[in-house]
Amino acid sequence: MDAWQVAVLVLAAVLVGALLPTLVQLYSVLHTLKQVIGKTATDVEQMTQTVHRTADRLDRITAALEKDGKVERMMEGVTAVSSMVLQLRDTVKVASAVGAAVVPAVGAAVRAWHGAHDGAAPSPERGGGGPSPAEDSKKEEAS
Repeated sequence: MDAWQVAVLVLAAVLVGALLPTLVQLYSVLHTLKQVIGKTATDVEQMTQTVHRTADRLDRITAALEKDGKVERMMEGVTAVSSMVLQLRDTVKVASAVGAAVVPAVGAAVRAWHGAHDGAAPSPERGGGGPSPAEDSKKEEAS
């Protein structure tokens, strides 16, 4: 045998030695992939059947509702409720604006009314400029 034939034989042996584990791994990966695809196909088939059954039930329910004219009444009810909610929202907006304006005015009027009926000068708590309670107590101690 010539030297080049021996070199080719050694090179072929190395390539076959390197290719065998690669081929075994490739077979293992393809086998696992086949199992995963088979399981996924089964799951997808079951899911598709479930979706079809649900769609059939919805079709039957919708057909029954349309036959009795309940869908139109239901849509009219939903529209009425929607318009009521919009009106209520607008009313609450107006009421909150009115409340924000009226409540401080009513509070001021009540404070003024209490001040007028007490006959005393308005106190600082009520927004008046009279002496503070600390000043009153100092005056009493001095007497």
